[in-house]
Amino acid sequence: MHQSTYTGSLNLPALSAAERLFIWGFRAKARSGSAVPTAAEIKQVYDHFRVGDAVPSLESIIEIFACTAHTAIEVHCPTCPRMSDSEHGVLRAIAAAQQERIGVAREQFECWLLPEGADWALAPVRGLATIFRVAGLILPDRHVRSLAHDRTMAVKSWFVGSPTLH
Repeated sequence: MHQSTYTGSLNLPALSAAERLFIWGFRAKARSGSAVPTAAEIKQVYDHFRVGDAVPSLESIIEIFACTAHTAIEVHCPTCPRMSDSEHGVLRAIAAAQQERIGVAREQFECWLLPEGADWALAPVRGLATIFRVAGLILPDRHVRSLAHDRTMAVKSWFVGSPTLH
C-alpha cells in the first residue's frame, strides 16, 4: 500500500506551482459560463507553462463530471485562496495518475462519478497528468483527509442552486 506524504490542510497559496496551475485551470473550466477567464485566456496561460495541450483533457474531465456525477463536487472560483475537499481529491487523482497509480485515481473519481464515469475519466486524466509531467510540472502526493467526509455515510444530492460553486 502507498503511504501518503502529507496529511495536513492546504490552501491555494501553500500549493506548488504545478498544483496551483492545475486548480486554476480546473476552476476556470468548471465555471466557463462566467465572463473571466475566457477559454482563450485559459489556453494562453497553459501554453505559457508548456501544457496547452492539456486543455482538451481538462475540458473532457469537466464534461464527464457534468454528465455522470452522482454527487456534487465543490469547486471554488479561480481566485479563491481556499481549497475544497473536492479540489484536494481531484489533485490527489491527478498526482496518482502522474505516478501511474491508476487505481488510486479511479477510486478518487468514484467519490463523485458512477463507476462507468470514473473509467471514462481515466483517459483524459492520464493525458493531462502526462502532459504536466513532461513539462516538468510534478504534482506532489498529498492526501488531505476531511473529518466531515470521513463521517459522511449518505450520498449527497446535487440540487439546483446548491452552494457547490462560489
